[in-house]
Amino acid sequence: MTDALRHRQAGPPDLEILLSLLQAYYRHDGLRYVEDELRPSLARLLSHPSLGRAYLLELAGQVAGYALLTFGYDLELGGDLGLLTDLYVEPGWRRKGHGLATLRFLEQLCRTLGIRALVLEVERHNVEAQAIYRAFGFRALDRIPLVKSIDR
Repeated sequence: MTDALRHRQAGPPDLEILLSLLQAYYRHDGLRYVEDELRPSLARLLSHPSLGRAYLLELAGQVAGYALLTFGYDLELGGDLGLLTDLYVEPGWRRKGHGLATLRFLEQLCRTLGIRALVLEVERHNVEAQAIYRAFGFRALDRIPLVKSIDR
């Protein structure tokens, strides 16, 4: 029952609402939220569509969540790829098909943009989300992500 769901591309005026949604998402997943670090990165993303897109999930005149899709490139995955860095639905709107509808929306967007693969990361403890992603067609690669932060 997602016919009322609207995916609105966010822009610079949506920075504050996105920061509040990020804070809720980070709290939900147990991630470290440091607004002073996130604000400039999110502002840059919202100002430069070549980096990716942010979408607000709107239902019944309310913001019900958000999705962040960034762009990358990987030869093994066919070239252009989309990285779904965040998909968050507010608690009152969960288990109603809105996350799945957003995945369908993003998959179609990737097709339209010529993106050959959609990649995401999910917390190991979030088995419910893993089940949804696998049912949608995502598969785990036999790799572990390694990250090195580059100090400025």
